[in-house]
Amino acid sequence: MPSNQTTMWMPENAGLAEAESVLAELAAVFFLNSPPSAKSSPEPEAGPGVEARYRVLLDQIPAVVFMAYLDQGIGEAYVSPHIEKTLGFTQKEWLEDPVRWYQQIHRDDKDRWSTEAADTFLSGKPLRSAYRVIARDGSVVWFHCEARLVRREDGRPWFIHGVGFDITELKQVEQALQEERNMVSAILETVGALVVVLDSRGSIVRFNRACEQTTGYAFDEVSGKPVWDLFLAPEEREYSQIVFERLCHGEPPGDYESYWSTRTGGRRLISWSNTVLTGTAGEVVHVVATGVDITERKRLEKAVLEISAREQRRIGQDLHDGLGQHLTGVAFMARVLQNKLSDG
Repeated sequence: MPSNQTTMWMPENAGLAEAESVLAELAAVFFLNSPPSAKSSPEPEAGPGVEARYRVLLDQIPAVVFMAYLDQGIGEAYVSPHIEKTLGFTQKEWLEDPVRWYQQIHRDDKDRWSTEAADTFLSGKPLRSAYRVIARDGSVVWFHCEARLVRREDGRPWFIHGVGFDITELKQVEQALQEERNMVSAILETVGALVVVLDSRGSIVRFNRACEQTTGYAFDEVSGKPVWDLFLAPEEREYSQIVFERLCHGEPPGDYESYWSTRTGGRRLISWSNTVLTGTAGEVVHVVATGVDITERKRLEKAVLEISAREQRRIGQDLHDGLGQHLTGVAFMARVLQNKLSDG
């Protein structure tokens, strides 16, 4: 976009009413300073004019404010001094090159920005967008912008004006949070344990891949539903709800076991460990349940106990049938020898 076509930016957290108010004030400058009619009286000489006072205000705003007529020369454009602090270009440098703005837009954002700007010119809708601009030193600066196109009474475009705020730090924080979120998600999806995150009502808000593989249900199928209505047997629901309520009331979390029903009708024994996530006021916001499927381990333990009991019975039978008979025979032989010795 040529630099004599102004763009308006507002912070991402600014409300629509605030943006509209700033735009209206900026537009008023042009209406107040439109060419005077023959009958209009000159402005009093005492004190600076409206435009001069308003430009002083714009120059002090810690944002890039600029505006330009669309049917006049580049000399009618304006950009606030904050452009130099933000991008390293002086007001003069910025305004002297009519294509500098478009040249400095990040290559990955040019197509999107061009589409949004074209839509603004064709439809007259405000332009609201966030995109990257390359500064003089090569660094990347994020801007959030809002622009408004003003038309003449006959519908022809007249001028465009806007305000831009540097949101680079905000974007960096968002990127860091997103990277951390991605790392946590990767851990949750690759860990072998079942991880279920519940809200304060016991509804599922997170359900990792291990849970999907164990139960046969996808996260989309269980999201927002109470966990005890989906997987717990009727005889275990009441106890699980009691455990959940205790956690929400601040009691120390403990370990317990429960059976989960699968889509195919099977039952898996899960050993659970719980923890809670609290809000700023100390209230419980989420309960994180981490489970290990111990169905196979319990089956193996039972098999080992059965084998042990069977071996004990076999050894006892062997002792009774084998060694017991040998000992009885030895006892008879000893008695015979005793009788012979007595006769001698």
